[in-house]
Amino acid sequence: MGHPYTVELDMLSNEDNLRINVLLRQDVHALRIDESKMIVYALTGRGEGKIVLNPAGPDDKYLREIREMLSNHFLGSPGGYPVYIHRWTRMSQSRSDDSLEKLLKLGEPEAVVAVANTGGISTEISRRVWWALPSEETARALLRHDSVVTDELGQELARFLFEFLPFEAEPSRIVENVRLLLQPGLLSQQEQASLWKKAAHKSAYYPGFLMAVPDAIPVDSDPHPDYTRIRDALEPLLNEQNDVAAMYLKVHSSEGRSFLQGIRLALKRPSSQDVVVALFKSIGTYYRSLGLAGVRQRNIADIDMFAHQLCELDNVAGYEDLTRQLAEVSGSAHVDNDRLTAMLGLAQMGEDLLDPLFGGTDTLGSAMRKHIKPLASSVLAKIDTLERS
Repeated sequence: MGHPYTVELDMLSNEDNLRINVLLRQDVHALRIDESKMIVYALTGRGEGKIVLNPAGPDDKYLREIREMLSNHFLGSPGGYPVYIHRWTRMSQSRSDDSLEKLLKLGEPEAVVAVANTGGISTEISRRVWWALPSEETARALLRHDSVVTDELGQELARFLFEFLPFEAEPSRIVENVRLLLQPGLLSQQEQASLWKKAAHKSAYYPGFLMAVPDAIPVDSDPHPDYTRIRDALEPLLNEQNDVAAMYLKVHSSEGRSFLQGIRLALKRPSSQDVVVALFKSIGTYYRSLGLAGVRQRNIADIDMFAHQLCELDNVAGYEDLTRQLAEVSGSAHVDNDRLTAMLGLAQMGEDLLDPLFGGTDTLGSAMRKHIKPLASSVLAKIDTLERS
């Protein structure tokens, strides 16, 4: 029984066969196929070119034969991308630039996506990827690479995502698009302000801000009235690199209080479970220096109990250093233990806390907000505690 991708290589018209063979003798960088117009586009060392196909049979079978021809030439196998990638993974071969370049010459969108999501790709390969498949998914994948963000290509991709964003309907992709767009150097201040303004009508924007620019949330917030006194009291501990002291001071700063306001806004009308998950992950990430993300609590009662246990300086296995730092901070002037406990509670927020609420349900909108109200109320109460004078 033959391979499911095998097709008799006798369908190509003589003209197409000749022109494709001429193309394959050139310095091909990437290929893409427009299936609706039956055109093969090529990016070569000499520029761009195209071959308008003249199908001698059904389009789908004709394109399958074209791709087999490309696969035979570049991979040495008619199996194409799925078979090649399986062999590549099975043999634990490193994803060298040469291997990645071959995948861009198959005219297979899935192969291009695989390259886009490969870590450590060069900016040159990134440019070829974008040429081969200029889509939202590709732009998003490429903007996860630091090398692309700092390259001129990053500006082009950001422009594409920024203009596409109003038409994106999937909340999880909106969160990720906003997060990626807010990376340094991609958007102007005016464009960032535009995104923040739109967040008032589309709550999925808020977690993107909280994840990307937690210390630059565009909300005007004054430092806590006790900020200066707290800073002076904690200065010796700050000089000793006490993480609890640094975070306690930070939550009382204008930046820390703006972050808290951002949480409030995000909790007003979250639209989907993905948005809520992103929000709670961003909260835990903000306080990650306290080392409590690994606690992985699954209900608010356990979070509160653990926070109180730590503040009472009970010896908790694995958190001896945190307890020591807490003892130093709680003994300082102008440190409020209720605020300290609230901070420790927020530091335990994360996706695990939502699993019991969202497991087995796909509620959205108002029904979902009612579902998470007890948890949201607890978070807001902690913010109230941190903000009080």
